[in-house]
Amino acid sequence: MSSRSVDLNGGKFQMEVVDSGSGDPLLYLHGIAAKQEDGFLAELATNHRVIAPRIPGFGGSTGSEHLSDIHDLVYLYLDLLDELELRNLPIVGHSLGGMLAAELAAVQPERFSNVVLIGSLGLWDPEHPVLDFFSVPPTEFAAAMYADQESEAALAIATAPQAKLPEVDPETDEGKEIIDYYVERAKSMSTAAKYLWPIPNKGLSKRLHRVTQPTLLIWGDGDGICPPVYADHFGAALNNASKEIVAGAAHMAHVEKPGKVAASINKFLSA
Repeated sequence: MSSRSVDLNGGKFQMEVVDSGSGDPLLYLHGIAAKQEDGFLAELATNHRVIAPRIPGFGGSTGSEHLSDIHDLVYLYLDLLDELELRNLPIVGHSLGGMLAAELAAVQPERFSNVVLIGSLGLWDPEHPVLDFFSVPPTEFAAAMYADQESEAALAIATAPQAKLPEVDPETDEGKEIIDYYVERAKSMSTAAKYLWPIPNKGLSKRLHRVTQPTLLIWGDGDGICPPVYADHFGAALNNASKEIVAGAAHMAHVEKPGKVAASINKFLSA
Protein backbone atom coordinates (compact mmCIF):
# COMPACT_ATOMS: atom_id res chain seq x y z
CA MET A 1 0.00 0.00 0.00
CA SER A 2 1.44 3.35 -1.03
CA SER A 3 0.55 6.54 0.80
CA ARG A 4 1.19 10.24 0.55
CA SER A 5 0.75 13.28 2.76
CA VAL A 6 -1.68 16.08 1.89
CA ASP A 7 -1.39 19.45 3.67
CA LEU A 8 -4.65 21.21 4.50
CA ASN A 9 -5.65 24.53 6.05
CA GLY A 10 -2.25 26.16 5.74
CA GLY A 11 -0.42 23.17 7.18
CA LYS A 12 -2.57 22.78 10.31
CA PHE A 13 -3.33 19.24 9.11
CA GLN A 14 -1.17 16.66 7.37
CA MET A 15 -3.42 13.92 6.07
CA GLU A 16 -1.93 10.53 5.28
CA VAL A 17 -3.81 9.23 2.25
CA VAL A 18 -3.43 5.62 1.15
CA ASP A 19 -3.87 5.43 -2.62
CA SER A 20 -3.85 2.02 -4.29
CA GLY A 21 -5.20 0.24 -7.34
CA SER A 22 -6.59 1.59 -10.58
CA GLY A 23 -9.94 2.15 -12.18
CA ASP A 24 -12.83 4.23 -10.93
CA PRO A 25 -12.06 5.92 -7.60
CA LEU A 26 -13.61 4.75 -4.34
CA LEU A 27 -13.31 6.60 -1.03
CA TYR A 28 -12.73 4.36 1.99
CA LEU A 29 -13.03 5.63 5.58
CA HIS A 30 -11.45 3.42 8.22
CA GLY A 31 -12.80 2.37 11.59
CA ILE A 32 -11.25 2.08 15.03
CA ALA A 33 -8.63 -0.48 13.95
CA ALA A 34 -7.23 0.96 10.73
CA LYS A 35 -3.94 -0.94 10.91
CA GLN A 36 -5.74 -4.27 10.43
CA GLU A 37 -7.45 -3.28 7.18
CA ASP A 38 -4.66 -3.56 4.57
CA GLY A 39 -5.85 -6.95 3.29
CA PHE A 40 -9.35 -5.64 2.71
CA LEU A 41 -8.06 -2.51 0.97
CA ALA A 42 -5.99 -4.75 -1.31
CA GLU A 43 -9.15 -6.69 -2.22
CA LEU A 44 -11.00 -3.48 -3.07
CA ALA A 45 -8.01 -2.24 -5.06
CA THR A 46 -8.30 -5.12 -7.53
CA ASN A 47 -11.34 -3.35 -9.03
CA HIS A 48 -11.02 0.27 -7.94
CA ARG A 49 -8.60 3.04 -7.23
CA VAL A 50 -8.99 3.05 -3.46
CA ILE A 51 -8.39 6.37 -1.71
CA ALA A 52 -8.24 5.88 2.06
CA PRO A 53 -7.39 8.91 4.23
CA ARG A 54 -6.35 8.42 7.85
CA ILE A 55 -8.25 10.43 10.43
CA PRO A 56 -5.92 12.86 12.26
CA GLY A 57 -4.62 10.88 15.23
CA PHE A 58 -4.43 7.67 13.20
CA GLY A 59 -1.35 6.61 11.26
CA GLY A 60 0.62 9.53 9.86
CA SER A 61 -2.24 12.07 9.93
CA THR A 62 -1.74 15.00 12.28
CA GLY A 63 -3.74 17.96 13.55
CA SER A 64 -6.19 16.16 15.83
CA GLU A 65 -5.78 18.92 18.42
CA HIS A 66 -7.58 21.31 16.04
CA LEU A 67 -10.72 19.13 15.91
CA SER A 68 -13.36 19.19 18.63
CA ASP A 69 -16.16 16.95 17.36
CA ILE A 70 -17.53 14.93 14.45
CA HIS A 71 -18.71 18.08 12.68
CA ASP A 72 -15.18 19.49 12.59
CA LEU A 73 -14.04 16.17 11.13
CA VAL A 74 -16.75 16.24 8.44
CA TYR A 75 -15.65 19.65 7.19
CA LEU A 76 -11.98 18.67 7.29
CA TYR A 77 -12.83 15.74 5.01
CA LEU A 78 -14.78 18.01 2.69
CA ASP A 79 -11.67 20.21 2.48
CA LEU A 80 -9.62 17.12 1.64
CA LEU A 81 -12.06 15.98 -1.04
CA ASP A 82 -12.01 19.45 -2.58
CA GLU A 83 -8.20 19.41 -2.55
CA LEU A 84 -8.16 15.99 -4.24
CA GLU A 85 -10.96 17.03 -6.64
CA LEU A 86 -13.03 13.96 -5.79
CA ARG A 87 -16.69 13.98 -6.76
CA ASN A 88 -19.30 11.51 -7.98
CA LEU A 89 -17.65 8.50 -6.37
CA PRO A 90 -18.79 5.80 -3.95
CA ILE A 91 -18.00 6.16 -0.26
CA VAL A 92 -17.40 3.12 1.96
CA GLY A 93 -16.98 3.40 5.72
CA HIS A 94 -16.49 1.01 8.62
CA SER A 95 -17.43 1.65 12.26
CA LEU A 96 -16.32 5.22 13.09
CA GLY A 97 -15.63 5.61 9.36
CA GLY A 98 -19.19 4.49 8.63
CA MET A 99 -20.51 7.19 10.92
CA LEU A 100 -18.30 9.73 9.13
CA ALA A 101 -19.37 8.42 5.70
CA ALA A 102 -23.05 8.81 6.59
CA GLU A 103 -22.46 12.34 7.86
CA LEU A 104 -20.60 13.29 4.67
CA ALA A 105 -23.29 11.78 2.46
CA ALA A 106 -25.92 13.75 4.39
CA VAL A 107 -24.05 17.05 4.13
CA GLN A 108 -23.18 16.73 0.42
CA PRO A 109 -25.35 13.97 -1.10
CA GLU A 110 -24.55 15.13 -4.62
CA ARG A 111 -20.84 14.33 -4.13
CA PHE A 112 -21.29 10.58 -3.61
CA SER A 113 -22.82 8.11 -6.05
CA ASN A 114 -23.28 5.22 -3.60
CA VAL A 115 -22.84 4.62 0.13
CA VAL A 116 -21.62 1.44 1.85
CA LEU A 117 -21.74 1.23 5.65
CA ILE A 118 -19.98 -1.69 7.37
CA GLY A 119 -20.83 -2.15 11.05
CA SER A 120 -21.44 1.57 11.20
CA LEU A 121 -21.64 3.53 14.42
CA GLY A 122 -23.71 6.69 14.73
CA LEU A 123 -27.13 5.54 15.97
CA TRP A 124 -28.25 4.57 19.47
CA ASP A 125 -30.73 1.97 20.68
CA PRO A 126 -30.96 1.88 24.51
CA GLU A 127 -32.31 -1.66 24.36
CA HIS A 128 -29.25 -2.77 22.38
CA PRO A 129 -26.51 -0.35 23.44
CA VAL A 130 -23.25 -0.13 21.52
CA LEU A 131 -20.46 -1.71 23.54
CA ASP A 132 -18.40 0.75 25.58
CA PHE A 133 -15.15 -0.59 24.15
CA PHE A 134 -13.15 2.15 25.87
CA SER A 135 -13.74 0.54 29.26
CA VAL A 136 -14.18 -3.22 28.71
CA PRO A 137 -11.34 -5.69 29.38
CA PRO A 138 -9.12 -6.49 26.37
CA THR A 139 -10.48 -10.03 26.08
CA GLU A 140 -14.07 -8.76 25.83
CA PHE A 141 -13.04 -6.15 23.30
CA ALA A 142 -11.33 -8.80 21.19
CA ALA A 143 -14.41 -11.05 21.29
CA ALA A 144 -16.59 -8.16 20.13
CA MET A 145 -14.25 -7.33 17.27
CA TYR A 146 -13.41 -10.78 15.89
CA ALA A 147 -15.42 -13.99 15.63
CA ASP A 148 -12.20 -16.03 15.45
CA GLN A 149 -10.64 -15.57 18.87
CA GLU A 150 -7.49 -17.43 17.80
CA SER A 151 -6.72 -15.05 14.94
CA GLU A 152 -3.56 -12.99 15.18
CA ALA A 153 -5.54 -9.74 15.26
CA ALA A 154 -7.84 -10.94 18.06
CA LEU A 155 -4.93 -12.19 20.13
CA ALA A 156 -3.14 -8.86 19.72
CA ILE A 157 -6.16 -7.04 21.16
CA ALA A 158 -6.73 -9.57 23.94
CA THR A 159 -3.16 -9.29 25.18
CA ALA A 160 -2.98 -6.37 27.58
CA PRO A 161 -0.06 -4.00 26.95
CA GLN A 162 1.02 -4.19 30.58
CA ALA A 163 1.64 -7.92 30.19
CA LYS A 164 3.92 -7.63 27.18
CA LEU A 165 5.75 -4.34 27.27
CA PRO A 166 8.07 -5.13 30.21
CA GLU A 167 9.36 -8.11 28.22
CA VAL A 168 10.06 -6.10 25.05
CA ASP A 169 13.58 -5.29 23.93
CA PRO A 170 13.28 -1.92 22.13
CA GLU A 171 16.61 -2.52 20.39
CA THR A 172 15.25 -5.39 18.29
CA ASP A 173 13.04 -5.15 15.20
CA GLU A 174 10.37 -7.24 16.92
CA GLY A 175 10.50 -5.03 19.99
CA LYS A 176 10.14 -1.88 17.92
CA GLU A 177 7.20 -3.40 16.07
CA ILE A 178 5.43 -4.27 19.34
CA ILE A 179 6.04 -0.82 20.79
CA ASP A 180 4.81 0.84 17.58
CA TYR A 181 1.67 -1.30 17.70
CA TYR A 182 0.78 -0.26 21.23
CA VAL A 183 1.62 3.39 20.65
CA GLU A 184 -0.63 3.45 17.57
CA ARG A 185 -3.37 1.59 19.44
CA ALA A 186 -3.31 4.06 22.35
CA LYS A 187 -3.23 7.04 19.99
CA SER A 188 -6.07 5.78 17.81
CA MET A 189 -8.32 4.87 20.74
CA SER A 190 -7.77 8.29 22.28
CA THR A 191 -8.68 9.89 18.95
CA ALA A 192 -11.77 7.71 18.51
CA ALA A 193 -13.01 8.74 21.96
CA LYS A 194 -13.21 12.34 20.77
CA TYR A 195 -15.96 11.36 18.33
CA LEU A 196 -17.60 8.38 20.05
CA TRP A 197 -17.47 8.90 23.83
CA PRO A 198 -19.50 8.70 26.02
CA ILE A 199 -21.87 7.20 23.45
CA PRO A 200 -21.61 7.20 19.62
CA ASN A 201 -24.75 9.26 19.16
CA LYS A 202 -24.10 12.76 17.84
CA GLY A 203 -27.46 13.36 16.18
CA LEU A 204 -26.92 11.44 12.94
CA SER A 205 -30.50 10.12 13.03
CA LYS A 206 -31.75 13.68 12.43
CA ARG A 207 -29.73 13.92 9.21
CA LEU A 208 -29.96 10.43 7.71
CA HIS A 209 -33.03 11.34 5.62
CA ARG A 210 -30.67 13.39 3.44
CA VAL A 211 -28.78 10.23 2.42
CA THR A 212 -30.74 9.38 -0.73
CA GLN A 213 -28.07 7.47 -2.67
CA PRO A 214 -28.28 3.68 -3.05
CA THR A 215 -26.86 2.36 0.22
CA LEU A 216 -25.55 -1.08 1.18
CA LEU A 217 -25.48 -2.07 4.85
CA ILE A 218 -22.99 -4.84 5.72
CA TRP A 219 -22.87 -6.33 9.21
CA GLY A 220 -21.13 -9.29 10.81
CA ASP A 221 -23.70 -11.61 12.38
CA GLY A 222 -21.62 -11.69 15.57
CA ASP A 223 -20.82 -7.99 15.80
CA GLY A 224 -20.31 -7.38 19.52
CA ILE A 225 -19.55 -3.68 19.17
CA CYS A 226 -22.57 -2.56 17.16
CA PRO A 227 -25.12 -5.42 17.06
CA PRO A 228 -26.73 -6.35 13.71
CA VAL A 229 -30.02 -4.79 14.84
CA TYR A 230 -28.38 -1.48 13.94
CA ALA A 231 -28.43 -2.52 10.29
CA ASP A 232 -32.21 -2.59 10.64
CA HIS A 233 -32.20 0.84 12.28
CA PHE A 234 -30.11 2.31 9.48
CA GLY A 235 -32.31 0.59 6.91
CA ALA A 236 -35.47 2.03 8.45
CA ALA A 237 -34.02 5.56 8.33
CA LEU A 238 -32.83 5.31 4.72
CA ASN A 239 -35.10 5.27 1.68
CA ASN A 240 -32.84 3.31 -0.66
CA ALA A 241 -30.95 0.73 1.39
CA SER A 242 -30.24 -3.00 1.14
CA LYS A 243 -28.72 -5.20 3.81
CA GLU A 244 -26.24 -8.08 3.89
CA ILE A 245 -25.33 -10.03 7.02
CA VAL A 246 -21.94 -11.77 6.95
CA ALA A 247 -21.94 -15.15 8.72
CA GLY A 248 -19.04 -16.07 10.97
CA ALA A 249 -17.83 -12.51 11.42
CA ALA A 250 -17.96 -9.86 14.14
CA HIS A 251 -17.34 -6.10 14.04
CA MET A 252 -14.35 -6.53 11.73
CA ALA A 253 -16.37 -8.43 9.13
CA HIS A 254 -14.42 -6.88 6.25
CA VAL A 255 -11.12 -8.01 7.79
CA GLU A 256 -12.32 -11.51 8.69
CA LYS A 257 -14.06 -12.05 5.32
CA PRO A 258 -12.29 -9.57 3.00
CA GLY A 259 -13.03 -11.40 -0.25
CA LYS A 260 -16.72 -11.86 0.52
CA VAL A 261 -17.25 -8.27 1.65
CA ALA A 262 -15.30 -6.82 -1.30
CA ALA A 263 -17.30 -9.00 -3.72
CA SER A 264 -20.56 -7.75 -2.19
CA ILE A 265 -19.44 -4.16 -2.60
CA ASN A 266 -18.32 -4.73 -6.20
CA LYS A 267 -21.66 -6.35 -7.05
CA PHE A 268 -23.56 -3.49 -5.43
CA LEU A 269 -21.57 -0.82 -7.26
CA SER A 270 -21.93 -2.53 -10.64
CA ALA A 271 -25.72 -2.96 -10.37
